[in-house]
Amino acid sequence: MYIEINLLPREFRPKKSLIRIDFRFLLMLLIVLGALGLVGYYIFIQRSVQNVKKQHEFMLVTERKMQSIITLNNEVENIKKDIEERVNIIKELTSESDLRFMMLEYINVMLSDNLWLSGINESNRGGIISFSIEGMSYSKENISSFLASLEKFKHFSSVLLESITPSPLAVRDAFNFIIMVELASYQPPTEEK
Repeated sequence: MYIEINLLPREFRPKKSLIRIDFRFLLMLLIVLGALGLVGYYIFIQRSVQNVKKQHEFMLVTERKMQSIITLNNEVENIKKDIEERVNIIKELTSESDLRFMMLEYINVMLSDNLWLSGINESNRGGIISFSIEGMSYSKENISSFLASLEKFKHFSSVLLESITPSPLAVRDAFNFIIMVELASYQPPTEEK
């Protein structure tokens, strides 16, 4: 080791900096810090990749669940359409039965005490449904008021007294009658939504 002596006058001597920096140490420090930064960045990238993989797996599971839900929904829609078609068929088949039931209920209410029905026969001529109502009464006035009541039923398109004849001698003062009625086309009531 040797001692360095500067013999130049003070004003010509190079000025010393307060902090002495060893460039080799600084270079080594920069290399270590750079390596640590790269290792940290690598770990960050690895974690990001793992998070992306987890998200991808979650999305695949969610997609499978959604696919099964869509399949179930399609099956439910198909079943719903099938049921609606069957209900519509049943409504079409029973609409006339509903009308017949309403007609019988109405006739039952309109019967007076001295008027009896012996039969109701249905016939279909050219798509027109008609009924022959046969009965007996002790009074022509009862038959007349029954006929007027039938004319008030909104689902009959025509009401006609076909015949009125005295009963056989066994039944005194009685009259047999036949009334023909035709059904109007039936429109079932629409359901309010």
